[in-house]
Amino acid sequence: MPHGVPHPLPARRFPALHALTAGATLLVLLFFLCAVFLSGTVSTTDAQSDEAALFTEGYQAYLKGDTDKAIAVLTSVLKQYPNGKVNDLALYWLGKSYQKAGRTQGAIAAFRELKAKYPRSSMYGHTLRQLAALEKALAEKTPELPPKVKAKPVPKPEAPPRVVVKPEPAPPAKPVVPPQVGEKEAAKSARQKAIESYERIIREAPDSPEAAKARERLADLRAGAKPAPGKPGRRLPPVAPTRPPLAAPPAGETVFLVVERVASVDVAEVRAQYVATSGDTIVVPFVITNRGNAEDAFQLTSTLPPSFQPAFFHDVEGTGQVRAEEPSVTETPRLGIGQKARFVLRARVPVEMSDGVAQAFEIKATSRFDPSVSQAAPTALVASAPSLRGTLLVDRTNVKPGDTLSYTLSLTNAGSADARSARLVVTYPGALRLTGTAPSATSMDSELHTVTWELVRMPPNDRRAVRLDFRVGEDALADQDIVIRALLQSPVGEQTVSVVSLVTKIEAVAGVRVVGAEAPRTVFPRETVYVPFTVRNTGNGPDRFALRTQSDLGAGVTLVEDRNHDGVRQPDEPVVDTTRLLNPQEELTLLAELAVPSDAMDAKQHSVRLVAASERSRSVVSESGRLLVVARPVVAVATQIASKEGIPGKVFSYQLVCTNTGTSPAKRVLVSESLSPELEYVDAQPRPGQ
Repeated sequence: MPHGVPHPLPARRFPALHALTAGATLLVLLFFLCAVFLSGTVSTTDAQSDEAALFTEGYQAYLKGDTDKAIAVLTSVLKQYPNGKVNDLALYWLGKSYQKAGRTQGAIAAFRELKAKYPRSSMYGHTLRQLAALEKALAEKTPELPPKVKAKPVPKPEAPPRVVVKPEPAPPAKPVVPPQVGEKEAAKSARQKAIESYERIIREAPDSPEAAKARERLADLRAGAKPAPGKPGRRLPPVAPTRPPLAAPPAGETVFLVVERVASVDVAEVRAQYVATSGDTIVVPFVITNRGNAEDAFQLTSTLPPSFQPAFFHDVEGTGQVRAEEPSVTETPRLGIGQKARFVLRARVPVEMSDGVAQAFEIKATSRFDPSVSQAAPTALVASAPSLRGTLLVDRTNVKPGDTLSYTLSLTNAGSADARSARLVVTYPGALRLTGTAPSATSMDSELHTVTWELVRMPPNDRRAVRLDFRVGEDALADQDIVIRALLQSPVGEQTVSVVSLVTKIEAVAGVRVVGAEAPRTVFPRETVYVPFTVRNTGNGPDRFALRTQSDLGAGVTLVEDRNHDGVRQPDEPVVDTTRLLNPQEELTLLAELAVPSDAMDAKQHSVRLVAASERSRSVVSESGRLLVVARPVVAVATQIASKEGIPGKVFSYQLVCTNTGTSPAKRVLVSESLSPELEYVDAQPRPGQ
């Protein structure tokens, strides 16, 4: 590469993970997709299975490096399944595919859509970091245009030194020679001195533009024709010269050669790549050599993003390390011609940098004398980080309220570094009740439905298994999809990885309960009675119930919906024989209306029963009854007389005794007496009519 021409900045690369990481990622994703969608043959729709197959095809294309296919397939997933279960993951890997293909705008658009539509996604935090890095990189590649202002004059470079080459001292006086012989010797001596001066320029700065000019002049000098004999001081022109030849100066005159100052620099001993653990500090040693023809200093810069916190230090001792409290530098000291100096670039690998990801950059040295002269050494930082992956398997795909089910989470560190202070957080829906874990969890929160394990250390390729046991709650709704999610959190590398289980569906279970009052109720003849009942849907899904009444009192029972719950039939309350659609745990109040016959016997017990049967499952039946007791008065009259023998003309008396033997008070009892013709009424106490 010619000096003075900046080395082109290599395209920023975002490579895929190393082979181990990519393989583990593919294995984990395949297990993940099986966990989410293979249950479609039992409890999900065909559309979900198609969505799984399409998403798997796109992700496999990404891992194989076929970014065009990955972009096309993942875009089809989002278009065909706008409400899909893994749209947040599809958007994330679409952005990664664009990023891998070098289509930064497409990657930014995908990450922005994920950020806007799925703020609660487990990929949200990682998406923000990816988006910030891309937007920052894009801004660095597209600098703002400054406003048009009047250009200021550029200060002229320092005046080049003048090199004076003096001729050799004149030799002692010699005998006088002819003029032609003296001129020839003087021209030959001057030409030789010019040749030596040009050769010195070529030797000291062989790669400079001045050396190129010196070579041309030197060729002209050596190829120039010798002057033909003639008058003293007169020379013949050269034969077909390409440019005017350099004439030798007159004898005794001084030759002045002006050598221009040339800046040149070399950056050496930079390796092709450096590997460091995410979150750690790395030093990159290198050597700066002044290749110019004068003393010069050089400004040091790098193209590392600010998130790497790059800084340069003068490695005076040549240890390749940064001493404690060593101040950073931005420029070399002034270096002589050919002088070397050692420096180190210190950088901190961002903690969020994923395993195997490379950050390409350049170390650049720019001449202080001539800022247009610089040289850059390309290299790259490769991150070494843990990469946690997992799969969630469940032992049942269909459950009912009260059933038990277990999940098994398989963890793997697919990265190239230890996972330290990592955390596993499992969230589960409220329809499940946690009954046990193995190994024991670090903490559990039943209100937030979370279980947490602290993973102290997981070496690369380490595998672990976690088991969770649950019981389905009695209030779990029918046709509900049960999914648990595990979050693998690491302080370095890919900081959050989400693992989702396959879908477990809760089956519909019918249930009904009829409730009536337990205490007996007293009724009276010719009374209209309203007996209240409550029908409750105790199943886990919406249901209707057929109603039927039974009673041994009166001619029949009418069933009325008590809409205002006042216990009395209103004109707008309808007669029903089937309930409306009741949601789980919803109640309906009913009134059983019947008339008590006038001849109902006193103290006799009768029952009114209500039977409700589920329309979802006719075998699910519930009934309840209410006991009715008839109460009525029963009056008996008895005669008490002192003597049964009567004497004509003599007054005798007797008593009438009235007794109510019924269970209800006798009101307005009319007592009448019929006398035979032989008897004459005299008096009565109380008097008749009182």
